[in-house]
Amino acid sequence: KETGLSPAILRKAFVEMHQRSPSSGPIRTSPLFMCKSFSKLKESTLCAVFFRLETPRHCTRRVINGYRRYRSYINSVSNTEPLLDFSDAWAISTWLEIGVVKLVRCSHCRSAKLINNELEHNVCCVCKH
Repeated sequence: KETGLSPAILRKAFVEMHQRSPSSGPIRTSPLFMCKSFSKLKESTLCAVFFRLETPRHCTRRVINGYRRYRSYINSVSNTEPLLDFSDAWAISTWLEIGVVKLVRCSHCRSAKLINNELEHNVCCVCKH
């Protein structure tokens, strides 16, 4: 519903991007999944940074390009598969746009920090403050 594209087109695009079928079930509704592991929080922050670097065009294009950059970076740096799939990136990007999560500077080390309004304490991925 969010993209205006049919489910068949979205499934096909997911398979092309991930070389596997998409998970069943709805898209994530809470950003708390990002905080289940420190690695997932780091990758969520990186994904959010790449989304923000995209020029403000159509949101769908920004998410696609940001996710491609994120995926390429993870593959080149760690030679592993990213922890986030496109659905996760879509949810993070949507939450950034509406203010559920925010990218700020860490007051201790000045790196990018993804903060979640649902949490009282948000941890920096670099200095852990």
